[in-house]
Amino acid sequence: MIQVVQKQNDNTKYNRINLIYELLKNNSRGMTITELSKELDVSTKTIQRDLYEVLSSHGAIKVGRTWKIDPKLKEDNLASNEKMILGILDEMAKGAGKIFYSKAHSLLSQVTQQLEHPIFANINGEYLEEKNIALFEELEKSIKEKVEIKFDYEKYNFHVKPLKLAFFDGFWYLLALHIGEKDLFKKYHLKSIKNIQILDKNFEIPQIVEDRLRYANSVWFNLNEQFVVRLFLDKSIKKYFERKPLKGQTIIGEDKDGSIEIEIKITNEMEIIPLILYYIPYIKVLEPQWLADDVKSRVEKYLKEI
Repeated sequence: MIQVVQKQNDNTKYNRINLIYELLKNNSRGMTITELSKELDVSTKTIQRDLYEVLSSHGAIKVGRTWKIDPKLKEDNLASNEKMILGILDEMAKGAGKIFYSKAHSLLSQVTQQLEHPIFANINGEYLEEKNIALFEELEKSIKEKVEIKFDYEKYNFHVKPLKLAFFDGFWYLLALHIGEKDLFKKYHLKSIKNIQILDKNFEIPQIVEDRLRYANSVWFNLNEQFVVRLFLDKSIKKYFERKPLKGQTIIGEDKDGSIEIEIKITNEMEIIPLILYYIPYIKVLEPQWLADDVKSRVEKYLKEI
């Protein structure tokens, strides 16, 4: 039996209240006060008092002459923080469009009916339609089974080894090795893939590729060996990097004025340059020098053009 009310004293009263809760929860049509009174062999006034004073705060609602447990408040064996997390996921799913959200909401509702929380999440992502979800499923299957595929993409036909499905900056991509004289690592915008063909040919992924894929953090990522970037962050922006650290970020020092230095490992300078330009003048490249020179050149060129 689910104990909705717990109290050490007056066991009889609280056992009765829990029995009322169980009866209402397991009776979809609901029960009247008279029916509950006969079932538990107590007065209607006692049942009425239990319902109004206690159980109305635990999901009991009155519908006409009957009482029942609100379907949205039925026990689902989830803790309040777990329900909140599901509520956040439900809200985030709205950013992928009506079709995707209807499917996600339906699945999450099977876990809990308590998805209504005071939460707003603005995930700036592209909408996925029914055909995109079907494509997503095909690609996921080919990745799990490690089979080669062919598809049309921007007027060309590609033959690839699919590796991962990735979500970068609001867009979905297929990460794959393009088959040729040498397998080349490429990213394909998922919604631009057409006429996919699953081939009867399996492949293996080199361990070094598997290892480096773990560090993919933007569409600019590649499979090259990582290099270290050291950045100076003014105290006015350091909180943003503390609240949402970059993937692989390490704080290596803090100055007396509150500014900090961080290190991150990347594979392509464009993984970090847009962020540096966004936070200028409160961010500086300390190492490597060639990256600092690149940023300086971009800023100087921009200033000449305006």
